[in-house]
Amino acid sequence: MSKFLKLMSVLAIVALIAVPAFAEVQNVKVSGDIDSKIITRSNYDFINGNNTDTDTWFNTVTRVQIDADLTDNVSTSVRLLNERDWDTEPAPGANTPGDTAISLDLASVKLKEMFYAPLTLTIGRQLLRFGSGLVVGDPDSNDTSINAAIEARDLSARKSFDAIRATFDYNPLVLDVIFAKISANTIGGSATTGRNRDDADLSGINAAYKFDKYNSEVEAYVFANHTKQGNLNLESNQVYTYGVRGSLEPISKLVVNAELATQQGDYRTAGPIKLDRSAWAADAGASYAIDYKWSPKVALNYIYRSGQKQGGNDADDDTTGVSKYKAWDTSFEDQTHGIVANSIFDGNNDGVDSNGSTINLMAAVVPLQDLTVALDYYYYRLAQKWTDLDVVTRNTTTGAYAVRNDKNLGQEVDLSLGYDYTEDVKLGLTAGYFLPGKTFLKDNNDPATTVMADVKVSF
Repeated sequence: MSKFLKLMSVLAIVALIAVPAFAEVQNVKVSGDIDSKIITRSNYDFINGNNTDTDTWFNTVTRVQIDADLTDNVSTSVRLLNERDWDTEPAPGANTPGDTAISLDLASVKLKEMFYAPLTLTIGRQLLRFGSGLVVGDPDSNDTSINAAIEARDLSARKSFDAIRATFDYNPLVLDVIFAKISANTIGGSATTGRNRDDADLSGINAAYKFDKYNSEVEAYVFANHTKQGNLNLESNQVYTYGVRGSLEPISKLVVNAELATQQGDYRTAGPIKLDRSAWAADAGASYAIDYKWSPKVALNYIYRSGQKQGGNDADDDTTGVSKYKAWDTSFEDQTHGIVANSIFDGNNDGVDSNGSTINLMAAVVPLQDLTVALDYYYYRLAQKWTDLDVVTRNTTTGAYAVRNDKNLGQEVDLSLGYDYTEDVKLGLTAGYFLPGKTFLKDNNDPATTVMADVKVSF
């Protein structure tokens, strides 16, 4: 009996010690989602009859998030992420985590009213997205992912930055000041080797203002992207982006928007040659939701990204007789203009997110309760021709293409169906068809397609 009393006394002491550690937690929320897809991609090399260019595979993205409110004005967010293609994990006994590894997607602390009421400070791994995602939205751009273990990197759910964000809320004006460490590379080193000067950093200011009339808003921003070369004899690669974005609803359910941005700074490859940046981007669009049966909605968008004129080769950094680099830098963009083209033409000067002029027409209806059907049409045209010669090989991440001296890049049609099976379960089906334009040679211009079905459960 005495042993029992001693044991109970020890447990009571432990409980008394533990209680204060948890007393400050006011609220804990656990959430997440599981998104499973089957993906088929065909003819991404534009050469019909190639038996190796069609593939079908499964992919699952799993996220679990824990949000905790601590003392007044203090909260934390932690989210774990796994992205994997089915049956691609390492063999038993292999000394590697493989695709079943769990990654830290979010890990931040938020301090509200820090020092004075309008200021909120967020520190750690967090989401950063401003406006339409033209400049800041994805740390490795919307078209790829640092997670090389998955095939469809353009579909990655990784969007978080290691950053410090200060938000000043002067309603209706909100001012954000950010600093993000994109890449630390070698930590340490010495001043003689230059190993401690190879970082990539993002910093900037975004000011957003909402007006009382016409549901309108405007944003102005300045962002600086510095990538150091890791050599004391070379200056860094610099991108300074200045822009403004606005939207308004002049009449009920008609929304118009526009964004204009310019890039300045220095363009440098791994070599010693440096060019002055002089690039710009423009977006303009309008959407209208019609108050009628099936809730139809239509939209028209124009997207422009400046490009670098080529000198008869495939090098984006061609400097023969060139003093300025005019290709729009896509470093942290988070936009999708066609699910096929977004994957194929995914780099700087590749014709969609950089060096491109795109027209988009969209129509959507709700023919049945919980079912949405949307159709997108895209027309792509190069801002600058890829070559001044008649025929040249153009390389992208998905293959090599024989191209000619023409700006007609191609067209794409995307059809998507979304069904809310329950409040927690969403079913989707998406199909994309890309038809290459006159830029591509006759034997290298067959259509590319993708079909994707997914089931997403949120909790």
